[in-house]
Amino acid sequence: MNNALLEGILTRLDLVVLERLPHGLFLRLGTAPPPLWFSHVIVTAKDNEPVTVAEAIPFLEHFLGEAEPFWRDVREGRLRSEPFTIADPEGGEIGLVASAIGLGHRHFLVLELAADFEERRRSLQTAREHVLEHEDHVRKTGELLTPLGAAQKMAEQLGASGLSAGQQALARSIRDELAAVAASIEALSPLPKGVRRGGR
Repeated sequence: MNNALLEGILTRLDLVVLERLPHGLFLRLGTAPPPLWFSHVIVTAKDNEPVTVAEAIPFLEHFLGEAEPFWRDVREGRLRSEPFTIADPEGGEIGLVASAIGLGHRHFLVLELAADFEERRRSLQTAREHVLEHEDHVRKTGELLTPLGAAQKMAEQLGASGLSAGQQALARSIRDELAAVAASIEALSPLPKGVRRGGR
């Protein structure tokens, strides 16, 4: 496979391959333009010039600490990082995965976009929105319990105010109906176990 074809494959896959040089420097392999996300992050990454990627991507400082003994002791194989994020110039996030690869006495660092980053971010955002909607629902329905509680007390006071037997029975029925409504509201907006509503 010639170099042009290999570079074309790397470009299509949005991969950046850097070779580790002495003194902690890395040289990007290939002469094809790097992916846009790499150019945004490492503005000093020019063709055939070494770059210190740990300064541009702080997460890599930790990962490279794990990669060094891997390159030194294992030599062959691959060490893959967990997905991590970096900020782009517009304030957004880019999800990346780093891999340390050893081929004989040569050491490489491969950076690639995290394939499921956008999907995971959307899922997390949707989950956060659902939590906020639920909290808002609990708050709004919970606010109804205060006037209902006050109405129950008034019904009890009314029943104990010297009414006729029929009127007292009616007051008890009103109190019971209000209690049933309050129970339904609490069932619609349950609080986490062990948490009580204010004053209840």
